[in-house]
Order: sequence, then C-alpha cells, then structure tokens
Amino acid sequence: MGDAVPNLWGHQTGVLSEYADAHVDTPDLAIELPTGTGKTVPGLLIADWRRRKLVEQVAYACPTVQLAHQAARVAQREGIPAVTLVGGHNSWPLAEVTRYDGAEAVAITTYSTVFNAAPKLGRPGSLFFDDAHAGEQFVAEAWSVEISRFRNPEMYVAVVDAMRPALDGMFYQRLTEDDPDPRTRPDVRLVVPVRRGLVAEVDKALSAATGNLAWRFTMIRAGLASCLVYVSWGGVLVRPFVPPTFENDPFSAARQRVYLSATLGRGGELERAFGRAPITRLALPPEAGTPRNGRRFFVLAGLTTDGTDNGADLARAVVQAAGKALVLAPTVDKAVETANTLNPAKWPVLDKDAVATSLDPFSKADHALLPLARYDGMDLPDATCRLVVLDGKPDAAHLQERYLADQLRARIALEERIRTRVVQGAGRCTRGPADHAVVVILGDTLTRYLSETGVRTALSADLQAEIAFGRENSRVPAAEVLANVGTFLAQGDDWRDNAEPEIARLRRTATTSPLAGTEHLAASVPHEIEACRLAWRSSWSDAAMHAEKAANALSGHDEVRHYRALWLYLAAAWFHAAADAGNPTARSAAEALVTRAATASRGTTWLREVEPADNQVVHVSADDTPAVRKVAERLAKGVKRASHDALLASINEGLTATEAVKFEPALSSLGGLLGAEAYKPPGQGRCDSAWCWDERIWLTIEAKSGQDATKAVALRDVRQANTQLRQLAADRGHAAPPGDSASIIVTPRGAVDPEAVDGAEHHVHLAEPANLQAIAADIAAAWEELLGQAPGQRADDLQRLVRNILGKYRVLPAQVLSRLTTTPSTG
Repeated sequence: MGDAVPNLWGHQTGVLSEYADAHVDTPDLAIELPTGTGKTVPGLLIADWRRRKLVEQVAYACPTVQLAHQAARVAQREGIPAVTLVGGHNSWPLAEVTRYDGAEAVAITTYSTVFNAAPKLGRPGSLFFDDAHAGEQFVAEAWSVEISRFRNPEMYVAVVDAMRPALDGMFYQRLTEDDPDPRTRPDVRLVVPVRRGLVAEVDKALSAATGNLAWRFTMIRAGLASCLVYVSWGGVLVRPFVPPTFENDPFSAARQRVYLSATLGRGGELERAFGRAPITRLALPPEAGTPRNGRRFFVLAGLTTDGTDNGADLARAVVQAAGKALVLAPTVDKAVETANTLNPAKWPVLDKDAVATSLDPFSKADHALLPLARYDGMDLPDATCRLVVLDGKPDAAHLQERYLADQLRARIALEERIRTRVVQGAGRCTRGPADHAVVVILGDTLTRYLSETGVRTALSADLQAEIAFGRENSRVPAAEVLANVGTFLAQGDDWRDNAEPEIARLRRTATTSPLAGTEHLAASVPHEIEACRLAWRSSWSDAAMHAEKAANALSGHDEVRHYRALWLYLAAAWFHAAADAGNPTARSAAEALVTRAATASRGTTWLREVEPADNQVVHVSADDTPAVRKVAERLAKGVKRASHDALLASINEGLTATEAVKFEPALSSLGGLLGAEAYKPPGQGRCDSAWCWDERIWLTIEAKSGQDATKAVALRDVRQANTQLRQLAADRGHAAPPGDSASIIVTPRGAVDPEAVDGAEHHVHLAEPANLQAIAADIAAAWEELLGQAPGQRADDLQRLVRNILGKYRVLPAQVLSRLTTTPSTG
C-alpha cells in the first residue's frame, strides 16, 4: 500500500523475531510496547501470520468501537486482509463473516464481542487484545451488574433492601435519604452474600432486571454465590472479584491469547484483569532506544508561585496557546466540567458520541476540546493535538476500586492500574519518538500522586525525567510557565539547547524500581485466580484453601497487609459456605481465618462492617476496649446533665472556631468524650492534642484550622507532624508508638506542597475541620443514647451497651482512626 509504513522500527522487528523463534505455541503471551512505540502494526502482523501459517481463525479485539475502526484503518494501510465485526452480530455483513470463518481475513472486533452472554464469533484459533492494560475495565464489565440509583431507581431499592440484613442501621438509613451528608455519599460497604445467607435474595432482586442489566445478570447468575456486592448511596455493583473468563468459550478455547500492552507491570495486574495465569512476558527489546514516546512538557498548574485558583487560569491560557485540548478525568461529567472551565473562547466542546467511531471531528477541527474518561487507545499524533489535560487521580473507576482504596486501605492493589492510566493519558498526543505535546496536570490528588517518590521511581526513566523537569519549572510565576510552554511548542533552539540537555541529564540519573510489596502481589495472583474459579463453581473448600494460599503469599510486607486481610476473609467466608454445605471441619478453619483477618485489618473498620454482628472475634476488638471501659466507668459514676451539655456546647463552639485558644481545648474535650486520655502534651514542638487509648491506638492532632484554604500544606507543617508520635512515645516512656497510630493535621487545605509530599511519613494524614465536627456530632448522639439507657445496667451489660452504641455511631477508637486517616499526606 502506498501509505504503509516504509519500514518497521528496530524494536518492532525484534519483537516479531522473538515471537517467531520462541512463542508461537505459548498459550498466553503479553507483548510490551509502551505508548508511542507502535503496538498495532506488529500485533496485526503476528495475527495475520498466524492466520496464513496455521490456517486458523484470528480475532483482534480492541476496547471500543472507535479503536476497532482505528485498527482496521491500520490493517488496510498495511495491506493486511481484515474485516471489521463490531456492534450487534445481526448487522455483520455475511460476506465479511465468512471471510473470517474461512481464515481469509483477520476479524477486528471489540472486547464486548468476545466477552458476552452469547458470543457469535465462534472459536478463534488465536485472540489478540490491543490495549490489554485497560483489560480490567472492559473484561470485568461483562460480569458486572452495575445498578445506578438514578438510572435504575427501582432495581437499586430492590437490591439494597435485599442487602439490608448485612448493613448496619445507620448506613442503611443514609442509603434511603435523598440528600444525606455529602461526606457519607462516597462510603462503600461490602456484602459477601454467601457468608450472610443472602444469595437467594440477591437472585430474586436481580431477576427483575431488564435490558442490558438482564444480559449482565445472565453472565453472573451461574456463579452468583461467588460474587461480591458493593453498596453505596449512588449505586450497587455485583461482580466476582476476578472475572471468570474460563467460562467464555471463544476466550478459553483459543490456542493462543496475545495481550498487547503499553505496560505489563510486575504485580499481576494483567493476570487479574483477564483471569489467566501464568501469562508469559515478551518485553520491549533494548534496541528500542530513547526517548520512546516523544517529548512531553509537564505543567503542574497548581504549583505556580502566584496561582490562587489551583491553576485553572494558567491551564486556560495553555489551551489557548495550543489551539485545542484533549481533557481526561476519572468521570465523563468531571471531564466535561473541566473542559468548559478551560474553554478560552467558546470553542466547540465535543462529547464521546462525536468520536464514537472516529476521532476525525476532533482531529480536523481548528479549535476544540474533547473531554473523555478514557485514558487509552486514542492516537492524536503530531499537529493533530499538542495538549492533553489530566484532571484528578484516576483511582475509582468503579465501586470495587473505591472500596479497595478507601475502606480496605489496599491502594497497593490498584497502583499498577492507576499508574498505567496516568501513563496512557500523558501519551495520547505523543504517538512517535519525534512527536511532542504539553501535559497539564490539574487537581490536588494527581499533583500529589506525581510528587510521591515511590510513584515516580516506578515510572520509566523518560517519564521520571519529564515529570521532574516539569515540577521544577512549574514552581515559578504563571507567566513564566506560559512563556516556557510557548518555547516548547515552537521546538526551536531555545528548547533544544537549554531544556533537552537537562531532561537528558535527569533521565541518566533516574532509576526505576517497583513499589514495595509488588513482588508479593505477583506471587499471590495465580492463587487468587484459582480461588475465584473454584468459588464460581461452588467448590468452597478448595476455593478457601487457594484463597488462604493467596493470603500466605501476601505475607511479609506491611504494604500488602490490608489486601492480605481481604483474602483471609474470603477464605473464611468460603469455608463457612463449605460448612453450610456439610463439611464438618470447615467451621473451625473459617473461625481461625477470621481471627487472622482481624489482625491483618487493624487500622480499618471494614471487617466489623462485613462480618455478622455475633462474631465476637471481630466485634469485640482489644483496640476498642480502653474507650469502652473508660466511657462505662464515667457513666457508672454518674454524669451531670448540665455539665455534659455545657461540655458539648464548648466543643461545638471550639471546633467551628479558627482561633487556637478555642480550637485546641475543644480537641482534647472531644477526645475525652471518645474515651481517650486526651491532653495537650507540654514542651516545645508537641502536638496540640494527643488522644491515647491505653497502648492500643494513639492520635496526635495538630490544629491548623485557621489556614488559608487556597494554599498548600507547607513542608514545615508536615515535618512537625512527622515527629509528634515519636515525641509522644518518649514523653510516655515508650520506645515507639503503637503500630496503628497516626498524626493528623486538621486543616482546610486539600493540597500538600510537593516537597512536603516527598518528606511526609506514612502516618501523617490530613483532615478537614468538618471531619472533627462530624465526629463530635456522632459522639454527642451516642452519649445521648447512653445517658438514656445506662442507668440500672450491671457492669458487664453496661460495657456491652457502650460498645454497641459507640460502634453504631462509628466512634470507637478503630473507627475514629479510620475516619481521620482517609487522606494521607502523601496523596
């Protein structure tokens, strides 16, 4: 073909040679070709070679219809016989289907064509998955029933009501409110239906589904007992933890599955996404050269020395200079909002439907903004677009991700996924080694994420250098940043002579290393997949044993402790199911695993929320006992109502004040109501209030409620918080604080200075004054109930009452710790 690529790059040739020499018969093979290095051409060449050499049906799947059409154009350009089979199978031209059936052409299709309730593609001899790093979203989606409160209100109510026995009363009440406290809306609860005896109720509620939800339910109904249910105010998600792709005949029957990925990672993310292990890696050859992705100039717009609007004005000016912009955010609504905010002159703001089959409406426009929530697959090379805006950290694509990050505190399990999305988004407009584009970073969470040392060192040397250069050159006045953007876009001598040598120097000094705990995630993944496969088939004892093996593989590093707790609990839940099915020895094994899960989950409250209330191992926590005992003793001695009401009034007044003289005493008074030994430690540099529940949990609290909310938390504040637990331990005669203690900076600021992110220790967290006010309101409500019910109670009954009521209002020590540590200073 006249417009075909004249020759392959060296690394593409290397990949093809290694495949032909060693991997023709490898059942599952991943080929790593990072963004901009050309995955599609070698992928299609291998696909066509297998079609001709082995005379077999070959399907090449893309995440979306638009990307399938894009791949089809590449095939046509390169002279590769191909047919495009997307959309409903009834619309496929018979002549093209028969070309695929007869191995006369490669079928270019979508993931959803392969993974659905009634696949019509037949049994391909080999399957290719382009952009496989995005597989988790597009594969798991087939086995996910996602019910929106707004789009499916009747179904939402039915499923929530079916889950009611497994939800605590206050959470269920919030689910029924039309306008609950905004801070509670993001809360997600996990229900394991097989553990709570609710499988039949879930089945009954979902059996009324219609349309697309009905098709999705068809996909999971056979294995519904193995599914997990994630419940939130905005929606419900029902899905297995790992998609049961072994149930899909086109996928599992193929002789070979090839995964083309921009980043393979080291923690097993690709295996979890496709439910296959092992997957052999074919890495990028050394001859790929550098830079591999074109040149990016990162602008961290919120870091300018004179910015007061989190960088929006600067970003708007950069859009004006670039002429058009691709805007990526975690949700479509957020992307559209950002695009409208940054629109410099009423330019067209396209929607996802405008580019459903082709990017031409955006590519050919002189000026436009394209807001999307998809970070993968779009080719906007050269002058097509010189700017991509990334707004917000892409860490909550669905409720399972939100639960893992927020409730379980197992962010490590999502790190590869998040990092891949950021890398993909940053590379959308640099599609070859000679290309160049500006990457604007907006939002506190993403700015802080890219400031974490561990995150940056896990990136390629190219990206490390570009981000380091961008961070340094964003800490100047906005006008200077904008001038540098102009210099970069011009790609003249000023840029080549001054900036490029510095980026090259930074690249030479960069070292790449995985995040701590990554090797444990990789060791766990084959056991996770096998456990989920067996659970899907209701082989409960075997599933539990493999889940325990997964948990054991996650032993040995604190970074994966909370993820390990989940697998211990799933093992326990499946042993309980085995016991219910008649295995007499499984019950004791389950109880032992719950005990281990309780130990591993310290510092979180999810296990208390998911396990039945009669499980004393979980609900009678030693961490909570000091508070229960102290509150019970206070009640037994008698509480004068007038004094109690006056104390509550002073706490509420103090926590809404900005003056230290009012706020700091209110903190210690609040800690006292929570059953802590609460006081302001004497001495230089000590915290404003310390809350100590014996030697179980300590909190040091630094009050910065009067700070300007538009600025970032300063390095000096973080350094001060770093030392406060150690100082408290020394003051109390201990070598170190208890393991699950934390240092809290109470501030209206959501951003942290990047230097402070680098210097922050893991125990330092941010909390808004409103978080303390909410805890104060909850403990006040708890005390109101206690004052009404405590009189006449015996000592043991009184402690039981205190534990139950404090737990109901989420003000036991472990719950308070969890509520105040949702925002780590490291991002």
